Amino acid sequence: MSIPPLYDTFLIREPLRDDPFAVTHNPSDIPTLIDVYSKSIIHFTERKRERAVERLQYELALLYTREQKWKKALRCLMSVYEGSSWRREGWWNLLGLLREQVTDVAKMCGDAEAVLRAEWEGLCDCFPKKLKANYDFTKCLDGIKNISSKPKVVVKAEESVSCLSTTFGFGSSQGNVGELLPVQVVITSHAQASTAPIVLSHILISFHGGLQDVKIEHQARETPPSTSSRRPDVHDVTLSPGSITSDHCSPGASNRKCLVGTCDLAFSPGTAKALSFNLIAKDPGVIRVHNITSGLETDSFSLGHVVSDAEYMHQLDFWLASPGGTSRRAAGNKGLNEIRIYPKPPKVRIGLPLKKEYLTDESVSMEVEITNEEDDDVEVTLEARFLGQADLVPVWTWITDETPSSSSEDPLNDKQSTSASELRLGRITQSASHKVKAAFMAKSIPTETVLEIKALYHILGEPDTPISKVLIHEVIFDRPFEANNDFQPCIDPEPWPSYFDTHDSNEEDEPAQGLRQIWQSNTRLASFATEPLVIEHVELEVLDVREDTICNISNISAIPNPTPNAITISPKDFHETQFQITTQKCDLDDRRSTTLQLRLQIHWRRTHANAPIATTHLPIPSLLIPFGEPRVLASAGPPSQPNNDDIPLTIPLSYTLENPSTHVLNFALTMETSDEFAFSGPKTTTLTLVPVTRKTVRYNICPLVRGRWILPRLRVLDTGFRQVLRVVGTGGMRSERMGASVWVDAEE
Repeated sequence: MSIPPLYDTFLIREPLRDDPFAVTHNPSDIPTLIDVYSKSIIHFTERKRERAVERLQYELALLYTREQKWKKALRCLMSVYEGSSWRREGWWNLLGLLREQVTDVAKMCGDAEAVLRAEWEGLCDCFPKKLKANYDFTKCLDGIKNISSKPKVVVKAEESVSCLSTTFGFGSSQGNVGELLPVQVVITSHAQASTAPIVLSHILISFHGGLQDVKIEHQARETPPSTSSRRPDVHDVTLSPGSITSDHCSPGASNRKCLVGTCDLAFSPGTAKALSFNLIAKDPGVIRVHNITSGLETDSFSLGHVVSDAEYMHQLDFWLASPGGTSRRAAGNKGLNEIRIYPKPPKVRIGLPLKKEYLTDESVSMEVEITNEEDDDVEVTLEARFLGQADLVPVWTWITDETPSSSSEDPLNDKQSTSASELRLGRITQSASHKVKAAFMAKSIPTETVLEIKALYHILGEPDTPISKVLIHEVIFDRPFEANNDFQPCIDPEPWPSYFDTHDSNEEDEPAQGLRQIWQSNTRLASFATEPLVIEHVELEVLDVREDTICNISNISAIPNPTPNAITISPKDFHETQFQITTQKCDLDDRRSTTLQLRLQIHWRRTHANAPIATTHLPIPSLLIPFGEPRVLASAGPPSQPNNDDIPLTIPLSYTLENPSTHVLNFALTMETSDEFAFSGPKTTTLTLVPVTRKTVRYNICPLVRGRWILPRLRVLDTGFRQVLRVVGTGGMRSERMGASVWVDAEE
């Protein structure tokens, strides 16, 4: 290679190292440089040096140009021209120079599509270099040889700059089926002032929703357009039924029906036109613009400019023609390229006496009233449903008057009912109303759902125009009650069977001979309803008994109400219920633990007359009964009531030790002293229990404090297994971690 004359390189680098373009390369060096540039592009691409890669691709294209390898040069230039950072950063000087080189190289290659893309962008006034006077874009392919077929190009607005901008807007943000919808398309020319007018062959507008496509074709007019883009000319376009033929310039276009109109689509530089027309929506829903295609058709090529992004079609003003010129109306919403279409406004009214909140497990009945406020008679069909998961929401049931049934308190059984959600009412005259009964049964699971009742009807004179009236109501199903439950053991008053007695029997109906334990279930019900409820009765239900055990449950609570079978509970009030659970093993040798699965069953109703009785089930924690483990049960007798003030109050305490096992157990008992009470009884003693026996140790407690719980601490040690047994309280005693405490009344 030859190097230009060099200067002093002591302070300034050689031109070869400072500016590679200043070096004149020999033709024999170009293949070597191409190989170096190709490897450099790969290297900088791996390092994600975007700008370096773009510069190297541009320089590589210049080398290919010198070698007259036009296709490779065009490929390098197009990679920089279409997706480079120069376009994103708005470097129009560099991009304009690059565009000219793309055009020249594409003509040498005979690539007509690349020429069309580059020349279409070159019309835009954003490029600083101006085109020659009266430049005609339609002749940009003149002089190009070897064009085998007519070029067909689709240019997307999101990927290129264009000399035409297209926006779209609806006249309002909402409309109704069957009503006129004003629509407007505004096309503005940003071409350089020296260029010839651009004459579009057609404009195609495609929609998402219930609108037909619109095609506006070019029709020349004698009146010249205005020369200012600040106030576009408003043109009213009349549409008529037509069809769209297959067109390469319109993506997705095919032979389908559309609305066709005509207008002058010639755009001089700096001018704008607003094309206004009316559409009619046939179906409700959201309608938005899919894309707008501006087609330019000549004998030598076809070009389509497509706008699909809503940001590019965004229109803020709706232009109107007025006697004094053109006026504009600001948009009432953020964007005008979307509209919501509502059904034809119904005039049938639905009356529904529905509460916002209901309770689980209850049966609800009501009357639905349908009133006709149309100007003519109507044929009505009702549909109703609860929205949500099928196993969580109730089923709506219409009750007809065809077949009355026997007397029943359940409204679902009063008359013949149908579980279908659809009911045909038939004809309702003008200004008349019709009532129909309905009912539903609430599920057992609390949930929030939505009730949708729809009246589908049509006016007798317009059977082909269906109209619907929809009533939506939020409904909440809450539990009427919540329960807190705890279990407490009781001392069995019956004697235990003897371990040393033998009893053989093969009869199947022989009564149980095993160990028996009695427990007490204390249940506290809280009302979560917003109005008073009547509790008919409460039951404790056994769902599962394991390991060959017999279980009996009895209600031992007393209802403080004049009516022994029912009580009224107010909102946020409480009701306590006690149950006695008696469990017994069938075999005396069976000492396996037993788990009881229980459920609380509450029968209740509302306070109004003839209210149906509902049944609510509340889960109860399972009860584990250890039949083979020793226990210490504490019980307190009634306190003494001395008549003399010198005689202190005493409370008798009994501690029953049970040995249900097959081992002889030895226990060491120690009563700890306390500042809260004095006691009489053995401070320290030992007991020996043979298998399946129990013994009771008694104390008398003299409390030193009043009006509080006191805790006698009796330590029971199993000397054989070296374990301390926990003392569990029964009756009115309270079980704690250190033992069972007893309540001492305050002094009167």
